[in-house]
Amino acid sequence: MPVASAPRLLLTTVCSPYGVQGRDSEALGMQMELLNNQITREQGVHSPRANFWTFPLYFLAENINVPATVLDFPSWRVFKKALQDGYTHVGISFIQTNVLKARRMAEYIRNRLPQTKIILGGYGAGLPDVRRLVPCDEVCPGEGVGWLRSYFGEDKDRPVRHPVMNGVIRKYVYGIRCRTDESAVIFPGLGCSNACFFCSTSSKFGHEYIPFLDSGKDVFDLCRRCEDELGVREFAIIDENFLLERNRARELLAEMEREGKDYNFSIFSSAEVLSELGVDFLVRLGVCAVWVGVETSADVFGKVRNIDAGKLIAELQQNGISAISSSILFMEHHDREMLEKDIEWAIGLGSDMHQFMQLTPLPGTPLYEQYRSEGKLIGQFPYTRMSGQNALNFYHPHFGSEEAGELTRLAFRRKFEAGGPAVVNMARTILRGYRSALKQTDRRDLAGMSWNPDSLRYDRRRGAPASDSYMRLRLAAMRRRLEEYRPVLLAGWLFSPNAGARRRCGEVIRDYAETLGPPCTLGRLKSAAVAFSAGLEHLRICAGRVAGRPELIRQPPVRRVSYFTNGAGQRESREE
Repeated sequence: MPVASAPRLLLTTVCSPYGVQGRDSEALGMQMELLNNQITREQGVHSPRANFWTFPLYFLAENINVPATVLDFPSWRVFKKALQDGYTHVGISFIQTNVLKARRMAEYIRNRLPQTKIILGGYGAGLPDVRRLVPCDEVCPGEGVGWLRSYFGEDKDRPVRHPVMNGVIRKYVYGIRCRTDESAVIFPGLGCSNACFFCSTSSKFGHEYIPFLDSGKDVFDLCRRCEDELGVREFAIIDENFLLERNRARELLAEMEREGKDYNFSIFSSAEVLSELGVDFLVRLGVCAVWVGVETSADVFGKVRNIDAGKLIAELQQNGISAISSSILFMEHHDREMLEKDIEWAIGLGSDMHQFMQLTPLPGTPLYEQYRSEGKLIGQFPYTRMSGQNALNFYHPHFGSEEAGELTRLAFRRKFEAGGPAVVNMARTILRGYRSALKQTDRRDLAGMSWNPDSLRYDRRRGAPASDSYMRLRLAAMRRRLEEYRPVLLAGWLFSPNAGARRRCGEVIRDYAETLGPPCTLGRLKSAAVAFSAGLEHLRICAGRVAGRPELIRQPPVRRVSYFTNGAGQRESREE
């Protein structure tokens, strides 16, 4: 088929299926179900199962003038059919574990449509030999909007428009399919200036932060757009360290208070920023979940130096903020005794969820360059296995490459057996936060205390309002979240991994009844339905294990969205 002369761009992910062992892929290397793959791993029926749209592709298509189509999660058949539409350029986005899938797609384009230009992007584009592995014409090494604009001869410095879209495709809890239209995704910026030596994100963007939303008002205005267009009030903020831009976070809170908006946010943050801003600010801002990297109990990272991670996490949970912590296994200081100590330390933090990730020198990072120069990298190690959950891609003085995978799996299992199901932990955290916020708000109102935006603390001031109306909005939202979590508790109790987890779940059930009153008939029916579904899901998982497919990844649907510029110079999209 002849290729059109005017530029037309197809932006695509690699082809399905995902999380399935095959010629071009490893089962653990796919992050299609991020929670089940590397956060709630080994939790079986308790593990939430969720797919997420490939948001960066929509971001790119929204911000160029060239007609573009996003093809998200295509099957091989759908991908081949899409190529028949005569695109001049095809951009393939992939991570390093999917490099063989990207190669298969690129080779097909080269053989069938040799005039079509192939552009590689995503984290996989940072592989040092990517041009040898994957046939291509261009490689986008870092931030994509400015790169694509320059490539197509557009003004790369014009304002960036943030897409409005839900982030979650499908979500299942205990086998029940949940609504996915209640939250939106926000991309305030790229990169991180903390420059951790192992971090591929920081390295990809030059150890700098590239903001898309510079001010708190920018973030707030986007939240309003999402609320107006999607009807959402909850947001997943995809930013390596959102609160590091402190003034932006302060301005966001001021805008929400001014307009009476009680938006809720799930964020990523470093421990030192959380400690500096304080939990009162986080609660008032509407942070309901935070991912914080604690990495190791050893004094290695400045971002956690002199911070009691356990105390910080406990304070977050006491105030209703679910804590997702993460740590790194098989670091240089880890002998067998120290690794055991770090695993127990991580479990002892008591976070709602915890990610164990292997130290993995990924191409482009300072760690990779160091290990390469020192001869520590295992030669010809497959990129498809560099998931941080498989074998080690370097020579460790105390651990074999292959045994690391089983030790990592066992660490997740121990976390589950010690801490219980993540969904029950989150239910307990929001209950504790609601009780604490209700008590503290009443106490502050009686004492004539009000929020001080300068000190980010509550203090006594003349002329303070008799009641903190904004926190009353927050309390109402917390109570609604309590009601949403309640139906999962019976299933959590029935399928608890041990007596200790069952006892703790029973305590949460009693605390819910004490706070909300006994469940109504409809509430009991919902709990019974979730428990029944959990039983079926448990059987599904068991059958998969017997069949040799323990993960049983739920494959995402194909999505195709076309973008074009109308006569008024405005960007429009159409889902096909």
